[in-house]
Amino acid sequence: MNLVISLIVAICVYFSLSDVRFLKRFVPSINIETVYLLAWDSFLVAYLLLAFNMFITTNTEDIKKRAHEQYERKHTMLILILITSFVSMIAIINEMRISALYEGWLSTLHVCITFGTLIVSWLFIHTLFALYYAHGYYDAMPDDKYPLDFPYENNPDYWDFLYFALGIGATGGVPDVSFTSKKLRRIGTFHSVLSFFFNTAVLSLVMEMMGSLVSP
Repeated sequence: MNLVISLIVAICVYFSLSDVRFLKRFVPSINIETVYLLAWDSFLVAYLLLAFNMFITTNTEDIKKRAHEQYERKHTMLILILITSFVSMIAIINEMRISALYEGWLSTLHVCITFGTLIVSWLFIHTLFALYYAHGYYDAMPDDKYPLDFPYENNPDYWDFLYFALGIGATGGVPDVSFTSKKLRRIGTFHSVLSFFFNTAVLSLVMEMMGSLVSP
């Protein structure tokens, strides 16, 4: 449901900004690619807001129920993660190209859009991983050992899984949580590798943007 609502938000944003000729009266540098990016960003932001609201209002029993209902669709999350990584990188590179064509506030505007896309894309990717870990954890069979070991915590909530996912996304792992399942360990390996390449790409893009801003 969160994906559907987020998609509706993105479609509404796109159609509200689709008259590029009219927008150019106020922002001469805007084009259809930037409109696509703003719609994409609105999708990511809407999903994050809905997800964080769910994190706040959901207890452990609700997570267990949702895990049994949705874990069969786990591959959808992984596909969406890959799509987000690819689309965001392409969109960011294109937006940087546009910012280099202009000066003053127009260039600054596109740089801000680029930074915003970087932030929400990074958060979106690791929030999806947090959901994947949470549902994988609580979908374990009753006789199985839980696939993640949280010290002094037998009933972790979404925030615990977000902490774990953000730790992998930022540093490659967290010292106090460990994998105990081969299946989820493979997902963790994929998560770490994807994070490394995404973070490396982000760092190089940020350095290039900063260089273009300070260059005469």
